[in-house]
Amino acid sequence: MQEPINISNSIAFFDFDGTITDRDIFFDFIFYRLRKGLSPWKIARATPVLVAYVLKLMDNETAKEKIFGILFKGESLARFQQTVNAYYQACFSKRIRPAALEKIQWHKSMQHRVVIVSANFNWLIQPFAVAQDITCISTEAALEQGVITGKFATPNCYGAEKVRRIRAAISNLDAYDEIYAYGDSKGDTAMLEMATKPFYKAF
Repeated sequence: MQEPINISNSIAFFDFDGTITDRDIFFDFIFYRLRKGLSPWKIARATPVLVAYVLKLMDNETAKEKIFGILFKGESLARFQQTVNAYYQACFSKRIRPAALEKIQWHKSMQHRVVIVSANFNWLIQPFAVAQDITCISTEAALEQGVITGKFATPNCYGAEKVRRIRAAISNLDAYDEIYAYGDSKGDTAMLEMATKPFYKAF
């Protein structure tokens, strides 16, 4: 079944962290959880992995999966989503870039299809995507009987993987006359190169 094309025949892809928001929401969420009872011992265990990633001794996918596994393995999805919703109510509105939100609204007003494409976890992005009534392509974490396993269910949606996931989700991508893309880091380079109208650090 082919994906429908909007009347405008245009589509816009937005990175999430640092593009729509002013920071990496995954780590912002971790700091929020630490204040709400996340074990400091778990944070201490995850810190060496974070340092290795910052020093480029560990790749993005490996580091993120290790950190996620250390912090949230064994937590129920219901509990995780409950804390995500609490984070959104307490903190998220302060993290949105107003200009990015205005651009999303502009695309929607023009009847463009809007899609978030992010290396962040689907559960962290979903509340925003649902509120804006837009599609989300992201890294997905694995579950077993409703409990987080600490592993990824998909490859980390970063770099070239963003384009692979876009083309897997939108089979008629080449039929769009205009392909907008908004990003802010090297992880967005492949997506920006795919676009007919790329915008780097536009906001």
